[in-house]
Amino acid sequence: MKKMIATVTAGLALSGVTGVGLIAALASPADAATASAVTSPSTTGHHPLRAWLRAHRKAVARDTVRISAKAIGVTPKVLVSSLRSGQSIAQVAQAQNVDVQTVMNALVQAGDTRVGRAVDSHRLTQAQGNTIEAALPQAVTKVVNHVYGQHAA
Repeated sequence: MKKMIATVTAGLALSGVTGVGLIAALASPADAATASAVTSPSTTGHHPLRAWLRAHRKAVARDTVRISAKAIGVTPKVLVSSLRSGQSIAQVAQAQNVDVQTVMNALVQAGDTRVGRAVDSHRLTQAQGNTIEAALPQAVTKVVNHVYGQHAA
């Protein structure tokens, strides 16, 4: 469950948690999520997964880096180093002569697979799964094009 939700919502988490760098979040192990954490609406009116995502952003970031690095053909350490130097995942892919769409497809496919498993195991409803799958491409695009590591002072 923890990896499933982490990858499924990678884009949502990373685009929804502004001011929190991807790199600062890479070392912590993923925590298990409860069904209530996934389905309870947030008090601020945001997407219902927002609270869960904030609590699990480290695992989400780690999975995003792992999947992206594999798609690009570099090690996660090399990708993290590039991200820390101010490049986006898209820029790293282009530097390695890899189509950015390949990386985005890998992230979306991993998310879709894990959403399907969550729906099949009744950890998400079909409606929740459909909502997440519909939001993934746009969220993944934001994540892949976002520049991490260097923040304005």
